[in-house]
Parts: sequence; structure tokens; C-alpha cells
Amino acid sequence: MKKMKNKITTTLLIGLTLFSCADLDVSNSNAPDQERALAKPADVESLIRSTFLTFWQGTHLSGNSWFIATQGDANSCSWGNWGMRELSSEPRIAHNNSPAWGYAGAADDLWYGLYAAISSAKDGLSALNSGITLNTESDSNADTRANIFAKWVMGISHAMIALHHDQGFIITEETDFAQGTPELSDYNAVMAAAITMLEGVISEANANSSVSIPEDWLHISSFTMADLAMVTHSLIARYKAGVARNATERAAVDWAGVSSNAAKGTSFAPVGDTQYWWSYTHYYGGAHSYWTRADYRFIGPSDQSGRFQTWLGDNSAATVQGRSEIFIVTDDKRIVGGGAAEDSLDQTPGKYMFNTGYAFLVPSRGTYHRSYYLINKTAEYAAIEVAPMKDLVQQELDLLIAEGYLRAGDAASAATQINLSRVGIGEMTASAASDGLGSDTDAPSALDGASLWAKYKYEKLMEGNQTNPWLNYTDRRGWTGPIGNDYGGGLLPGTPVHYPLPGKELEVLLMDPYTFGGQDNLSDPGTASHKMKEGSGFRNRGFFIEFKERDRLINKTDLKS
Repeated sequence: MKKMKNKITTTLLIGLTLFSCADLDVSNSNAPDQERALAKPADVESLIRSTFLTFWQGTHLSGNSWFIATQGDANSCSWGNWGMRELSSEPRIAHNNSPAWGYAGAADDLWYGLYAAISSAKDGLSALNSGITLNTESDSNADTRANIFAKWVMGISHAMIALHHDQGFIITEETDFAQGTPELSDYNAVMAAAITMLEGVISEANANSSVSIPEDWLHISSFTMADLAMVTHSLIARYKAGVARNATERAAVDWAGVSSNAAKGTSFAPVGDTQYWWSYTHYYGGAHSYWTRADYRFIGPSDQSGRFQTWLGDNSAATVQGRSEIFIVTDDKRIVGGGAAEDSLDQTPGKYMFNTGYAFLVPSRGTYHRSYYLINKTAEYAAIEVAPMKDLVQQELDLLIAEGYLRAGDAASAATQINLSRVGIGEMTASAASDGLGSDTDAPSALDGASLWAKYKYEKLMEGNQTNPWLNYTDRRGWTGPIGNDYGGGLLPGTPVHYPLPGKELEVLLMDPYTFGGQDNLSDPGTASHKMKEGSGFRNRGFFIEFKERDRLINKTDLKS
């Protein structure tokens, strides 16, 4: 059977409630009246219940989730789908922010998906505040549940806008569009607003800790507000660390806050249903040998043979174009299961990946994309599609705490945290305080003689891979040094450190086009080629929730050059 995504429109109205640019009189005669659409308690509850699935599909089913993973050198792929070939090729090119770009939809999905979730949550909260009650004789907690849940989705959606885009609109339940149009805020301001929202959710959730959240709201069984509070602690830790655009910003992060939230957190993994609750990352990225491979920048730092260092070379254009697939020798049991054999026929599968013995990706598209190693970390989910989709794992929290210790100069505690995965999963020699702290400019390395910083970075990339699509990218972004330098395991020169508002949104907002990225723009902040026009307003957008249902698998014939 073949499957792919299709869109099925539900009857639930969402939108940004008839916003318009300050100098335009815009209406939408096709949008149903909000008061009538949300007049019944069941409609309001359905709307709020849908908000997380809208968020999930906006992140795990958006085209952004594919090209961001390749730009973070997690996966290597030269297929054209979702702009991967263009955006992950070397030397890096600027992001094409034209609405006419063939993959513009991939770049737009996240923005519109997240604001759809925000809009739905706001509309649901407005309905509750208007006097509609969801409480019944059998469920006196329905209003409380819906209120906290909607606020949570608003918080995590704003946080993802801040992680991916250079700026965004801050929308709260108090936002009154009749009083004027919100101004754009930069990513730091959007993230600060998101964290404030999520800290409020933690307080409210803990105050109602025993209130249950139905399984179909998150696709997790036996889940309570106490659990939601712990997951929110985890996400705050992720977001606080991940918002940094370079090494200077990452060093300035509130690491005590990151560590405190990570220590109070827990893992998070909605269960797939093969239809609406699914993930590109966990399905296609983790099981299909013809789709993506492990990037050598990801697994190469564990190599003991010297081949990876030869593969890296001097990073010149000639060296890059001359790279091809290599066998690596490693003690990391996540890559190779038994021994450090050099021959492909002798390398047994590791816990997270295996050597296929062939590189597959077409050489004419760049041999530097090619890799022998297939990541099958999510094979449990991909095989049956009704297993947990592990967006956030305990190892991510353990390693965020490790980075906090490294920043504080506590080598012994950092080593203990690093060893939870290095030894506990990778079965490698334990790190120790005697390894030396090293520096946050150290490149990732799994080798015994490496510094704690180097071992930490390797572990963070390894354990974050194939979980949340943005994680390897945001980590590398936060380790990126001076513009043009590929040191410390950072993003490759010319990679955008964030993405602009979608081109079609700029047209609607009457704003100048702009973008980021490209080898020729290394000296520009964020590698932007144009500056934003100040004082731009907000625009009306009324639309329906569209959930994406997969009805066939993408196969080899769907791969685009």
C-alpha cells in the first residue's frame, strides 16, 4: 500500500479573527461568524481539544522539519523534497523566500500551523471568558482543563515561532484586534512571552494536579495536569537553551533556570495512530534506506580510524566536493553493535543505526551527501506506527543539566551527567573530571582523550537526533562562533540562523522581501539580505483547521531531484 499526506478540512473555525493592516479595510465574507460557530459548549471543547494536534502537525508534519534537520547536519539528504537539496547543499545558499519558489509551502507550514494553533486557543479562551461553561454534573473540571490546555498550546506555539523565525506576533487571550494591530517582536521578546505563558501554565496545572487530560487530547493515556506541568518544565528547559542564535547568546542563557526546569521535567511522546497522529521525522527519517542517512558530521566525531578527519580535510570547496562515503571505526554501540570492525560486512547494527554497506544517494547531487549509515532509532514506531513518537527524551534533560554544570565549571557533576548516555547507552569508556572541562569552542568528539565539552556536544547531538526535528539545528546554532567559522560543532557557514516571515505573508503585510543565509552573506547578521521595514502591522487571516491525513507512503518514485 502507498501512503502520503492529504488535507481533510474539519468544521471547526479558526483564524486570526479578521485582522487587517492598519491602512486596509479587509473583511472575509466566507468566514462563519465566530459567536455562532462557538455557541455550544461541545464546539468550544472540540476546538480547544484540537489545538495540540494542530501544533503537532505544524512541527512534525511541516516541510520545515525536514530541511531544518539537514541544515543541522543530523540527516544527510540530497532529494529535492521540501527544499532539502537546495537548503542543505554546500556551499550554503540563501533561503528562497519567494512565494513562487517550488517549495515555498514547506517553508510556510510552520508559521501558519503555529498561528492556527494560537488562534484556535485564543478563540476557545474567549468563548470560556464569555460565559460558556463546559462543566457538567459528571465533570466539574472541564472548564479548568480546557483553560489550562489552551494556554499551554499558546505558550509552546509562541516558543516554536521564536525558535524558527527572526520575529513574530505575540498574541494573548487579552489581545484586542479592534484596538489596533500588534507589532512584530523579535525572537527574544517572543520567547520571553512564551516562557511567561508556560510558567503560568505550570502554576495552574500544579494547583489542579489531579485533573485528567483525555487521551485524545494528547494521544497519551493516563495523563494529568501534574504530568503536563512536568512536560512544561522540560519544554521550558529546551526553549531557554535553544533560542540562542550563536555561542555568545548561548553562554548568556539562564543556565540555572535551564537546569532547574530540566530536573523537574519528564519525557514526552504522543502515540501515533497511522492517520492524523504521525511524524515525518520518526517515520521517514528513521526506517527508510532510500530516504535519509546519518550525516558524517553527526557520527564522524566517534571515528577512531582517522577517516573522518581526512573526510573533513580543510573544509575548502574542493575538499567538500571531493568527499564521499566512508566506513568509520567506533566503540559507540549506538552506531556499531559489535567491535570496531572496519569492513562493512563485519559491522553489526548499533542501537540507533547501522551500516547498510551502500550509500544510495545519487552521486551527481553531491557525493558529500552520501553516507553508509542509516538511522533506525525510531524503528519501533515506524514498524507499527502506533508506538510512542518520542519528541522529548530523558537524555535531552540529563544533558541540558550537564551543560549547566559545564558552564558553572563543575567537571565532576558534568561527567556524571554525560555518562548517563555515554556509558549507559553508548557503552563507551566513562568520562571523568580528569578529562578536563575544555571549552565551549571544542568540536564534538566521542574519543577517550577528548574534553568534557567535546564529549558533551557529541552526546547532545546523538541523543537529540530523530527526536524533535529542530534539536540538532538549535544546538549547533548555539555553538556557532564568529560568522564564517565552522568551529565548535556549529552550523556550517552560510546557514541561516533563523528564518524570515513567509514571503506570501510579507506580501499581505506590505513589507519588503527579505531572507537569510548564503555563503555570500556571511558578514550580515543572521546572513539577512534585506532589513525589515519598521512599523508594519498585522493582517486578517480567517481559515479552517486542516488536519493532514496520510493515505500512502512516499516511495522511491516520489523522491525529487
